[in-house]
Amino acid sequence: MVSKQNPHLKVAIIGAGLAGLRAAQCFEHANVDYIVYEGSDRVGGRVYPFAYKNGYLHYGAEYVNGTDNEIYQIVEKHDLLHKPESRTGDLWMLDEGTITVVDGKRVEGDKLQVWKDFVQNCNDALNEEANIRREWTRSVAEKIDTHLGTFLESYSHSNNWSENDSADLKKLCAVFKNYFQTEWSSPADELGMKNLYTWTDGTDVEDSAVLNEFGFQRILEEFKKPISNEKIRLNSKVVNIRYGDGDGVWITLENGEREFHEAVIVTCSLGYLKRYKKDLFSPPLQSHKDEAIARMGFGSNMKVFLEYEQAWWPQTTSTIIAVSENEEPDDKLKDNLMVFQPSSWAHNILVAWIAGCGPHEVAQRSDTELKTIIDEHLKKNLNGLFHVENSTRIFRHDWINDQFALGSYSYFTPEIENENENNDCIEVLGEPIMFNKRPVICFAGEHTDPEIYQTTIGAARSGYREAARITLHYTRAVAN
Repeated sequence: MVSKQNPHLKVAIIGAGLAGLRAAQCFEHANVDYIVYEGSDRVGGRVYPFAYKNGYLHYGAEYVNGTDNEIYQIVEKHDLLHKPESRTGDLWMLDEGTITVVDGKRVEGDKLQVWKDFVQNCNDALNEEANIRREWTRSVAEKIDTHLGTFLESYSHSNNWSENDSADLKKLCAVFKNYFQTEWSSPADELGMKNLYTWTDGTDVEDSAVLNEFGFQRILEEFKKPISNEKIRLNSKVVNIRYGDGDGVWITLENGEREFHEAVIVTCSLGYLKRYKKDLFSPPLQSHKDEAIARMGFGSNMKVFLEYEQAWWPQTTSTIIAVSENEEPDDKLKDNLMVFQPSSWAHNILVAWIAGCGPHEVAQRSDTELKTIIDEHLKKNLNGLFHVENSTRIFRHDWINDQFALGSYSYFTPEIENENENNDCIEVLGEPIMFNKRPVICFAGEHTDPEIYQTTIGAARSGYREAARITLHYTRAVAN
């Protein structure tokens, strides 16, 4: 449908993730002509539900942060909460349903309480220290190590605390670091303290809604609903965006086809921009945007779904923490097999959450090899407590080698504050390219939302923001 405000306005949206779909919704409402170019054979981007039994499991996004946002409104509209009170807490390792095991022995009683007290106190201290700007040049791992050293020195002197107890706490501290790696899609030694200050979902308590078996499948359907299939061109990879030759933009597809648009919204992942920015834009991006893309962190998480004939873990289990001395120090994958959680609805599914450098190790293993490694790890660490079965099969998606994602989501590194003190990377990433005072190339995606980056909410907000920017500009232009 041609824009009533400007009959010549035609916009290209690159990417059919939530940012691109939200931008398309906005243009539908404003009667702006547009087309969505999606390189893959599906919509959703890093929202990737796949059918399992009578519902859906999720390779990508599966939780909703906060309540004051349009995605949570969809959750309420379609009754998608697993339970009305069901939310994943800020520190899942402290949950009463968590089973904690070190070197095959369950940690409980006084030792478990010492661990919980340390984690809670350290987490509180990190959040306090994140308010101090000079701390932004430090990594979360560095700060945790500092607090652990201070704690062990003071506690071991005043309590009956053995070297073995200290060694166990150090191993468990790797789990605490892994919590941040999982939450932030970043190795803990690359995660800047600034993230703990900047990121907010608009609530006082940072937790996430746990969804039922339909979850993000229904959310994705709701985003797609107002957009006709003719408006989305799948398997249409954009390889070049040329601007500055006139009042609009020429885009070139992988098949050689070229099309002209007055404006373009680029919703590619930060990982994609990092790899392809030099080829994607003609002329090249200005140096400050190029540097922001390079300096902003972009990491990876991976979920491996383990299917069993039936659950071998207690029904009350919320998380299984299993850490042990790695007898093969060169095998970094085993160092990152720490956290396992039962599915909220598929009761024969256990999810291995792998973060840090773990996803890079997983990407190099076949399904058969990966299944064997995880089965052996769980048996080695848990057979003293449970009769651990072999999994029947596994499901996983390799986000690192996904040609359009190339990772999971963005984060601030400590180096950003060291090298770019007066330049907010996210603000720069979200700046449009102007030509003749017109926004010709706009940028959306989770990495461009300054408050709730990393999330589907940030992605959707950014798509709306840039579509509104273009619509408002051309509405004013026609009026004048």
